[in-house]
Amino acid sequence: MLLQVTEIDAAVVDRLFAVYAESMGDLAENFDSAEEMRESYAGFLREFIREPGQLVQIETDGDQWVSGLRTVEYRPSFWFIEAVETTPARRGQGFGKRLLTHTLERLTRLGAKQIECIISPDNTASQRLHAACGFVPTDDEPVNCWEETETGCILWRYSPGRTGEE
Repeated sequence: MLLQVTEIDAAVVDRLFAVYAESMGDLAENFDSAEEMRESYAGFLREFIREPGQLVQIETDGDQWVSGLRTVEYRPSFWFIEAVETTPARRGQGFGKRLLTHTLERLTRLGAKQIECIISPDNTASQRLHAACGFVPTDDEPVNCWEETETGCILWRYSPGRTGEE
């Protein structure tokens, strides 16, 4: 089931840390302590969800949070998806695909004309997931919603109402 995070408290931060455990582990060296990292992440999330057109979406299995992503409407009807991740223990069970499918359905209902993401060429699992949901790789420069170029990565695009096979 798709859940939108609408407030940030210690329990939400704990649950998101569990979903993003691998990514958080990669970022830990940038902080003096685990507590500093948690506080910084909580502050980032509070600011993120305060902005209209910025959503944190979670796919649940019962009361367990198993997959998450963030979306940004960077101009009217144009969305960018980032930070798609599933907990390692729940990978390969369809939760990432459900999360992405539910998110695409929601963004389409909100009037999305185009949805993009950037994927590393080494992340074949993410490429397969996005392709299965209708995204197609482009030759466009991989620029994210903050106008930062992600050198060496690939910009993928989804257009509601069309599939990658058209």
